[in-house]
Amino acid sequence: MSPSFAFTKIQAPRQRAGLVERGPLQARLGDALATQRVVLLCAPAGFGKTALLSATLASLVPAVPAAWVSLDEDDDLQRLLACLVAALEPFDLPWRTAPEALVALAGGSRADRRQSVDAVINALAAADAPHALLALDDLHRITDPTAFEWLDALIERLPPAWTVALSTRAEPPLALPRWRAAGDLAEFREPDLRFTPEEVHSLGRLAGASSLALAADDIDLLLARTGGWVAGLRLALRAPAGEGLAWSHAGSALDRHAFDYLASEVLDELPDDLRRFLLRCSVLPELSAARCEDLLGEPGAGRHLAEIERRGLFASVLDDGALALRLHDLFRDFLEDRLRREAPQDWPLLLRRAAASEPDDARRVGGLLRAGDWAGAEAALDAVARDWLGAGLVAQTRRLLEQFPPEWQAKSARLALLQGLAAWAAWEFVAMDEHFERAHRIAAAAGERDMALRTRAYQALGHCQMDRREAAADALAELRAQPLPDDVAITMLTAALWYAGDYGPAGHAAACIEERNRLLLRVDDASLWYQATPNPRDIMLPGTRLPLRTFIDGALAQPGERATPLRAIATLMQGLIALWEGDAVLAAQRLAEAEGAARWLGRPRNVCTLLALARGWQHALCGDLDACRAAMDELLADPDREPPGPRQQKLRRYMQGQALRLAMTAGDAETARHLVAALGNGQAPGSERIAQRAREAVLPAFAAELAQDWPAAARAWQAALADPGGLEWYGLRTDGQLRAAAACLRCGDPRTAEALVEQARARCAADGWAGPALLAGPAVLAVLAEGLAATSVHAVLAAWLAAAQRLRRPRLADAAPLRAAWPLPGDALPSANPASVPSAIPRPPADHDLSQRECEVLDRIAAGDSNKVIARAFGLSPHTVKRHVANILDKLGLASRGQAAAWWRSRGGGG
Repeated sequence: MSPSFAFTKIQAPRQRAGLVERGPLQARLGDALATQRVVLLCAPAGFGKTALLSATLASLVPAVPAAWVSLDEDDDLQRLLACLVAALEPFDLPWRTAPEALVALAGGSRADRRQSVDAVINALAAADAPHALLALDDLHRITDPTAFEWLDALIERLPPAWTVALSTRAEPPLALPRWRAAGDLAEFREPDLRFTPEEVHSLGRLAGASSLALAADDIDLLLARTGGWVAGLRLALRAPAGEGLAWSHAGSALDRHAFDYLASEVLDELPDDLRRFLLRCSVLPELSAARCEDLLGEPGAGRHLAEIERRGLFASVLDDGALALRLHDLFRDFLEDRLRREAPQDWPLLLRRAAASEPDDARRVGGLLRAGDWAGAEAALDAVARDWLGAGLVAQTRRLLEQFPPEWQAKSARLALLQGLAAWAAWEFVAMDEHFERAHRIAAAAGERDMALRTRAYQALGHCQMDRREAAADALAELRAQPLPDDVAITMLTAALWYAGDYGPAGHAAACIEERNRLLLRVDDASLWYQATPNPRDIMLPGTRLPLRTFIDGALAQPGERATPLRAIATLMQGLIALWEGDAVLAAQRLAEAEGAARWLGRPRNVCTLLALARGWQHALCGDLDACRAAMDELLADPDREPPGPRQQKLRRYMQGQALRLAMTAGDAETARHLVAALGNGQAPGSERIAQRAREAVLPAFAAELAQDWPAAARAWQAALADPGGLEWYGLRTDGQLRAAAACLRCGDPRTAEALVEQARARCAADGWAGPALLAGPAVLAVLAEGLAATSVHAVLAAWLAAAQRLRRPRLADAAPLRAAWPLPGDALPSANPASVPSAIPRPPADHDLSQRECEVLDRIAAGDSNKVIARAFGLSPHTVKRHVANILDKLGLASRGQAAAWWRSRGGGG
């Protein structure tokens, strides 16, 4: 996937030779950058803000390093943050959350945005730099209010070693009065940026006006007419000689119209080939030789760029090795306006050509929209939108979707489908269902068969989410009756699995997962794997054990080293399977790894909700009551993230039901009683969903158990088990059979108890694991093992009881068999560059749980290597090195690379 922004956005312009030295002003600015929290350059266009700021920063490097971001018109908070973390890359900040996850968080709720601010502040505070700068140029281009809210929060708690420099044409909606009152703000405004008489004289000499012998009166007149405006001064002095000094054309202080007039005079005096080059290349955000030649289809761009720089034609030089220029906004606007008037037929063609070579996905789509190429823009957006949505860039996707004309949107099934996927990513399920339905209606009316099938499959998903059973069943029946493209079949099977999970029968789940696995393994689309992420409820369904392991292996084998929600959930599922197989140590390892991945990913809701449930089962089975209660609290708090309404009410009862199961398994009678009371007093929303019916069916049985009313418990469990298909989810059927058996035994009915245990034994034998039986808890199993000691089921009960007790006393050796089958990511050393791997591999100190790879990375950090150098040494990506650094700091309880290096050296490393 191409970068989410153009890397030229994080390159500070460098000072061109021949510019006027503004020594006193630059010295004042340099002092402010060294001492103030915030430095603001605020003046209209053309006052030299960017040139002054970039020149001053260049004079401070390397003593004071800087991260530079040039902002675009369409930049929102997420784009701003993506650029900022990329600009900070040379600092090797010890990120504790993946930078791309912070970008995703910035598009979420206020709490999510606050979390992203906190993470950036913590990383900046841990930088190994005595003083450093963040420079945001062209801040006036930002219109997203959340971006200013985010910047306010960042600056308010900015670490002392950092200064933020803001360059803007308009007063930004930030807390300037508060910073001004606190003495934390240095301001450079229009009066400060105006040229002095001495600077005008120097500018005239550099512009070739010395032959006109600028006298003091000329300088005074020029200053009076231009108001010291740098852009106007430069153009006036560069006007054709036959015009005299060009300020005579302006009746008063120069404005935009005067600029256009003078720019026209300058442009018309250029050689024809340079003039044509400038006009046509003005559609590019930055001018490099390669992109200009690609745009025009002719060589010689390098010569033209060098001539533009030599003439000083309102272009900043980017520090990018090869010559690259960024035109000043005023000059670009003028050139584009002239191009549209002189060659209107070329304007859309040039925009399309520029988009074809644009590395920034959002700029590419935006360029095609500017060109009016709706079909091209739609195709370009469709090619990247799923990756964006998977990365949390919902706002960016929606912003571009909204820029299509209403009449185009009304007839585009593809755009409606993308709107539905964006709503799904934002957990807006009502809107998701509506958009999917509209997409199908448009595709069917247009006779677009494949799109109609695709949108019909998504319709089925939406109907399941909205509890529209009959509509979902109709859509699935229609799809099953005809051949489907692989991607459509995968979506249909996911909808079918949702349907089986919601309405039954449970026996269909394994077949759905198997067929979907087969298709996924031959389709190269990570978004489809993520869309097909299983629900933990699928683990204990009949026959799903092996198909789920196949899915997990395939998900973890997806290309790329980056942590993703898909990988985190797959690792979490590994932990649950290990738990159901009775391996508490491996389960703890896998769940700890999933926890680390969730933390690195910024704790996305879907991962954290599943992780809380998995952790709850782990702690319930392992007897850690406090930890189990903490997991239950997290589950019970999740519905608060939903807006008030029926969905929140349903979700709250669902989470209460899950917490009740955990409390009963853990033997936490106090919490279980509270939950039974909450569920019993609440009004259960009507639904045909199995999980909800099952929860309501077993509630009387749990209440009777807690009251130790065994006859009532036996009757309640027998009533619930009369609908066995309704209790399949989360192993409730087997758990219920054993609890019913224990109640019957306590009522003096061992024969019924033995029959119920035999049913549970047969089911566990068919599935190949004891997990569902373990959920009954050691107390229930102990009652059964003692009371049925003389029966045919005693052996299996004794084995289950022993397994339940082992879970509460795990031994490291127990993990060996499965550990060999499923190695932890990173266990194997890469062999990409064996010459670079140290001959004496450092060993982890005995007092800390660092992995072998983490020790190697830490040894390199202590030797002073950057992330990029470490990545090259071990054949890793820089992203993976960042993750290792985060793990090292988390395990050692340290804040910075410097602290980690000192810790390592104190133990004899780093030699």
